[in-house]
Amino acid sequence: MGTRVNSSERVAKRGLAALAVVGLALFAAGCSSTDALYPAIHDMPAARTETKLTPAEVQQATDNLVHEREHLNIEAQSAGNPQPVAATTGSVPPKKSAAAAQPAAQQSDSGVNAYAKQ
Repeated sequence: MGTRVNSSERVAKRGLAALAVVGLALFAAGCSSTDALYPAIHDMPAARTETKLTPAEVQQATDNLVHEREHLNIEAQSAGNPQPVAATTGSVPPKKSAAAAQPAAQQSDSGVNAYAKQ
């Protein structure tokens, strides 16, 4: 005589099979949706349509930034804040000890102003 499978074992096997099918379906759906998020390895972006800024445009942008900083300093001082807005150019400022050791004629320009003078 063969062995009989009782109903609780049959329910457990069917539940396990259903869980495996659902898990595989979720895994497959997750894999297919990530393909749209990342480009293929050999896909290259389109060439840029914008041109580089001319030295005159760089100078104009620098002047606008300096003007805006001065305007903010005036507003801050009128509001009672004695500290001016920091003058940053995005580059690391030279050390004061090294700058003090060089004559003013030998100090190199840095930041946006150096780029604008090229």
